[in-house]
Amino acid sequence: MYKKVFLIICFFFFSCTSNFKTVEKKGFAKINDQNKILSSYPKGTLFQITNLKTKDTQVIITDDSTNNLGSRVISLPLYVYNDLNLNKDLPLIHLQSLRKNKIFIAKQVKTFDDEKKVNNKVKLEKIKIHNLNNKNNDKKQIYLNFGPFYYKNYANQLHKALIKRIDNKNMIFKDYRDKNYLITVGPLNNLNEYDNIYLKLGKIGLIGFDIKVQ
Repeated sequence: MYKKVFLIICFFFFSCTSNFKTVEKKGFAKINDQNKILSSYPKGTLFQITNLKTKDTQVIITDDSTNNLGSRVISLPLYVYNDLNLNKDLPLIHLQSLRKNKIFIAKQVKTFDDEKKVNNKVKLEKIKIHNLNNKNNDKKQIYLNFGPFYYKNYANQLHKALIKRIDNKNMIFKDYRDKNYLITVGPLNNLNEYDNIYLKLGKIGLIGFDIKVQ
């Protein structure tokens, strides 16, 4: 009897939770004059959006869905830009979907804060290795990280694919450490250069990179 009750409870629980899929992206936001929050996801999607430079965070709800974002992860009205203190030249954000439940939102915020601490300690140092010879340190630049890969041959295959697609071969760097192989593309000086690279990589499905601005 107890076993049957337990199975019914489990079935009910998973049937209620399995339909929700968490969306988590890092990328650049787009500004619009429609006074609407637009994304490629359905209208009414709840997101936590974080300015990765200032750590300002808001919970927003999308007003509509669009397929015209290009290389941007979301389109925001000016008032959201201002509330988040976004840099209009390089508006790098973290976007995460949330359930319409206060407890769930609080849990997601804590998880992201923990991830930021780890990310800042580990990955940022690798890009600095490639940026030592940069003469203009005042202007922020964009770097695209692929990896880290556990197997070196996977990193080598990706490196060959990038060499074929990117005209400037000097923009592609290897950071080969045992079982922690990283490929970096950069520096990109502005969003126009980022859009150009994004278009080339998108044609072969290589848009699963991590973005760093420094």
